[in-house]
Amino acid sequence: MKPRPPTLRANRRYLLVRIAPVSFVPDGKPLYLAIAEAVSALYGDAGAAVIDQAVVAVERGHAIVRCRRGEEERLMAAVATVSAVDGTACALHPRAVSGTILSLRDRLVPPPESVLLDETVDGEIVRQRRRIGAARVDVIEHDYKGERVVYFETIHPEER
Repeated sequence: MKPRPPTLRANRRYLLVRIAPVSFVPDGKPLYLAIAEAVSALYGDAGAAVIDQAVVAVERGHAIVRCRRGEEERLMAAVATVSAVDGTACALHPRAVSGTILSLRDRLVPPPESVLLDETVDGEIVRQRRRIGAARVDVIEHDYKGERVVYFETIHPEER
């Protein structure tokens, strides 16, 4: 089967999304399901069919989501409402929209690496304090169910 010429192809837009916390890297399918649920909750099944979203790539700290041209504003609104992916609390922050994936990859800023500050063990639960960048400390809890971010803490200037 021959590919369609460019004049007959559907025009697409790509949305760059920052994932918080930085330590959480979801798989593509659970991220797609969370975004699809948010889109259908806001706009219904008919609106979700018009937007036609898809997760193209997931990299450390970022994801690229595809939609139809003209629907990027509605997709940004829906993405901003996602509060959990596969049962793990996280936030998705829309950063940029483009017509090509390559131009969005140029805008990717690698998130800062996390540095382990200390670790406490309480039975089977392990809590780690990690410094991310210069202004924030996250507490990540590991147990038999997996890992989750317990809370974010801002570093006071006296502690630096």
